[in-house]
Amino acid sequence: MEQILFGKPVANLLDEKSKNHIDEYLIKNGNPPTLTAITVGDNPASLLYVSRKEDKAKELGVKFNWVKLPQDSSSKNVLEAIEESTKTSQGIIVQLPLPKHLDFEEIVNLIPPSLDVDGLTTYNLGHLYTKNFKILPATSLAVLELLKYYNIPTEDKNIVIAGRSRLVTSPLSKILSNKKYNGNVTVVHSKTSNIDSFIKQSDIFISAVGKGKLFSKDSFKEGSVVIDIGISNKDGKNTGDIDPNGLENYLSSRSPFPGGIGPITVSALYSNLAELIK
Repeated sequence: MEQILFGKPVANLLDEKSKNHIDEYLIKNGNPPTLTAITVGDNPASLLYVSRKEDKAKELGVKFNWVKLPQDSSSKNVLEAIEESTKTSQGIIVQLPLPKHLDFEEIVNLIPPSLDVDGLTTYNLGHLYTKNFKILPATSLAVLELLKYYNIPTEDKNIVIAGRSRLVTSPLSKILSNKKYNGNVTVVHSKTSNIDSFIKQSDIFISAVGKGKLFSKDSFKEGSVVIDIGISNKDGKNTGDIDPNGLENYLSSRSPFPGGIGPITVSALYSNLAELIK
């Protein structure tokens, strides 16, 4: 029988661990840790994501500082907001996507690595190639925690990741192929020829494309594990990358959309904050 990989119990476990470290910080310092979120413009999806992070902060006892910058803000404006936030914050995020006139690489690397709870600075991503890394992008961490919670083996498994994102593909492909996980990792993308031939041979398929119902039953090997990270919106309705029609009892395990990776991602962000304040 197919196992549905619900994210809520995984998120609850992460929250419990994070809360312990947050409470210890409060006792030691007399004040709760502060997480600053910087948004540029009024992208509806970005505002929704940040509001969820704000709700989780209240739940865990973290002070949440939301800095809202106008759409036409310059790199200098963002830098000034980051520099001001470093004085009072234990973690800083710049919510993506940014307006097109801002360079993502430049902006994200303005965040001090010691405050980079999203794990997106070049410094922190570069540390994935060492034994000393401690911060992973929250979505990547969410996938690893899901695999751990449901005891899904990765050693010598063919793991295919669809997409080329800094949030998911780069970190996961590196981590899942290291000696802790020992996976055989392949990355596929929009320029991959005959993409289904790769996916059909995967024991674990992770999709982070962001194109609604891009992959269906015919794409997968029977008995494989499928994890849906992608999200897209069409006609006001959010959908994942995976078309669930016909998948019941065809796969061994599957993360649902919604209710799979989503609930874990925000908790993973606060798990990173807890790691930074230890």
